Amino acid sequence: MTVSPLRLGLYEPGPGTQASGVRREELTFRVPAGEDTWHIAAELLVPEGGADTVQVLLPGLTYDRRYWTVPGDYDYSAHMVRAGYAVLLLDRLGTGASSRPHGDDVNLDSHVEVVHHIVSQLRSGAVGGRAFSRVAVVGHSYGSGIALVEAARYQDVDALVITGMLHTTTSFYEKVDRVHDFFHPVGEDPLLAELGAPAEYLTQRPGRRAKMLEYAGGIDPDLSAHNERIKSTATWGEGNSLPETYRSEYSRAVSVPVLIVVGEHDALFSSADVGFAATSDSVRAFEKGYYAPGADLEAHVIAGCGHSLTIHRTAADCYALTRDWLDRTFPRSV
Repeated sequence: MTVSPLRLGLYEPGPGTQASGVRREELTFRVPAGEDTWHIAAELLVPEGGADTVQVLLPGLTYDRRYWTVPGDYDYSAHMVRAGYAVLLLDRLGTGASSRPHGDDVNLDSHVEVVHHIVSQLRSGAVGGRAFSRVAVVGHSYGSGIALVEAARYQDVDALVITGMLHTTTSFYEKVDRVHDFFHPVGEDPLLAELGAPAEYLTQRPGRRAKMLEYAGGIDPDLSAHNERIKSTATWGEGNSLPETYRSEYSRAVSVPVLIVVGEHDALFSSADVGFAATSDSVRAFEKGYYAPGADLEAHVIAGCGHSLTIHRTAADCYALTRDWLDRTFPRSV
């Protein structure tokens, strides 16, 4: 890992990263990949007083780190830094300012190896000039799946926050499987064509993003427009490896505390199996069978919210309960 300025191109970091009272460090992790080296762009935010616990934030498909830095009160990273946590914002491999290898190489296994490398660096003291004693990984959607598989394979994190992902899907999710109805090559997208991404990189067609990721009754029009502006990419490799993230042998191998947060109106995961995510109890009862007892599973449903929790009016509620759970999971010495 080396520290270097980011060469962002079309990417612009969210305004929340400029919050006062925060030590901000732009990073590039250099991850060996056979004969190649992948460069993973990141941003470390640490409260001025320091922090023992760092949250590694993993966005889902067609998002980069900007998912966690939506302006104003929607900024997850700023909320958590104010609460005394360090956060590491990542552009997943293939997104933002990170390397864009062939799309087949951007898949679950490569993401897991990248996250494991980064967690090791955080624990060793190579990041931010100190070793973090506790690492929590916070995922959204596919990012949650990466977090689960990495924790299962390497047993190197202290807690997981799984958002926008359950072990059950909706009928709409199955329709999304018809890739050409919802996605097109990045080179054909009016917003992202200038990225020059490889041919195996996809994004949502204009107008499809809101239907997949938002609940119209719970989001302001300007936030829906912002959600379109921060659109990023997905790859064929990610799509082909996505089903692997739902395998129960991974979640059952996780023995650290797990928090699940899902929107009541998640178009992809609020299925009949969980009473259409009507209550936290129904979600926990369903998901409990997919986790080991050591996960000490807790689940919350956010009312009036769709798949992407950080862009809905209820974002602050989601952050408050996540912070409360982290505070209880990692009690601070007095």
